[in-house]
Amino acid sequence: MCRRIVINGRLWEGDGSGRWIDEVLLLPLEAVVERLGASRHWIAYPRELEMEKDGKTLNIKIGASAAQLQGEKIPLDYPAFVEKGVVMVPVSLLCRFFELAWTYAEDVDAIVLSRAEPALLGKRIVLDPGHGGDDPGIISDDLVEAEFTWDVARRLCGLLTLSGAAVTFTRQWDETVSLAQRVMVVEEVKPDILVSIHFNSFLCSAHNGLETYWYSNWLARQLAEHVHNGILEELEIPNRGVRESAFHILRQAPTVSILIKLGFATGDGDQHILRDRWLRERAALGIFRGIREYIEACLSQM
Repeated sequence: MCRRIVINGRLWEGDGSGRWIDEVLLLPLEAVVERLGASRHWIAYPRELEMEKDGKTLNIKIGASAAQLQGEKIPLDYPAFVEKGVVMVPVSLLCRFFELAWTYAEDVDAIVLSRAEPALLGKRIVLDPGHGGDDPGIISDDLVEAEFTWDVARRLCGLLTLSGAAVTFTRQWDETVSLAQRVMVVEEVKPDILVSIHFNSFLCSAHNGLETYWYSNWLARQLAEHVHNGILEELEIPNRGVRESAFHILRQAPTVSILIKLGFATGDGDQHILRDRWLRERAALGIFRGIREYIEACLSQM
């Protein structure tokens, strides 16, 4: 069973889930069709489904070993079938028809599908997971900031790469990198944007919430607002706002840059975000959509 389906950066919340059969992943057809907007026509006899999108047609006969794509016979990894009224189709066929790439995030039991996004295709993005190596960042009980900034950045990288972006990290897992070295990475890569990921801390555990920072650049403010709103769509977390602040990485990096404080590692309300892998995946989804929406809105100025 694959409980979660993410399509183009959004979690599908309809009925049904994916199924693994003989190492083949099958998805509820409705999930992809609903999200990507193909038309479909069900033929009761001989139990066949016809889909059309952008002039392409796909015919799927229930129980058959092959489908017809634009009249071409396509062998199937596993026959389509109907389960409790839901048509289940191999993910490989759906990806071929809709021109999608996919990956399976095993640790959160999620299938992630994405098209090559026109806004993201070829864009250079640097991800800066805060701290690392000899600098663990905030340590609160068993929570270590550097481990979780890397985890969110890794998940975000997967989403961006699947959509056609070129991603570079300022550090790898458990690597010690100075602020100056991080800026040097940005100078070398010359990215379109930089996203730095951190968590917050305070002496009082009642302090919780999301903060997103920018500095001295109108485009950076736009990116911060898009990303901030994207995260708020995914996480139930207090909104502490989009703020301007002269963090070193924001001052020195020669590109549109933001720094996210993804909740308080010391907060009694936010700690569950760090502890829950699926919520960290949701945070990455929110950041991903914010980046995409920013590029779509500001493309002419990039």
